[in-house]
Amino acid sequence: MSKEMVLQLDRVTELRRAFDRTFQLAYQIKNKDVEPMIAFRIAGVALAVRVQHITGVIKRGVILPIPSIVPELLGVAVVRGGLVPVFNLAALLGLPPSGEPQWLMLLNRESPIAFAFDGLEGRVEVQRAHLYVDETASRRKHIHQLAEIGSVVRAVIDVPGLMEAIRQGAGITTPAKE
Repeated sequence: MSKEMVLQLDRVTELRRAFDRTFQLAYQIKNKDVEPMIAFRIAGVALAVRVQHITGVIKRGVILPIPSIVPELLGVAVVRGGLVPVFNLAALLGLPPSGEPQWLMLLNRESPIAFAFDGLEGRVEVQRAHLYVDETASRRKHIHQLAEIGSVVRAVIDVPGLMEAIRQGAGITTPAKE
């Protein structure tokens, strides 16, 4: 292996560890004017989710399809030693399918579930002054806010509302602890 390849592998390992550490640390806002988020894309649509609403992001592994009346349920995957239901986030948001999702967004430690999505862009910090109410929210499922990040405006997913919609769709009346 060339010296250049070793340096690239070391850099990739360093970046992976830094990214993973963001989920291992307790959620703390150092600056109350900043909201940490994960930026990603589905079907070319720029989206974001608050770091406080998720427990991690991992590369997608094998998803075992299971019979279900819920069309958004892709199946189950083994994550951290347990079976986790995996939902297609594009379908939940009413976005067009764009091929095989490559990433899983993990939620809810007590009753874990995962959302499958296309392209991870990374962790960003959004100034609270750059968060806006989405005036088109009545037409968009589970999106009530927009975040201006640089020159890109991203729709911010309402994860608690989305989780509640999944619970209601499954006939679960008692909300799980978030």
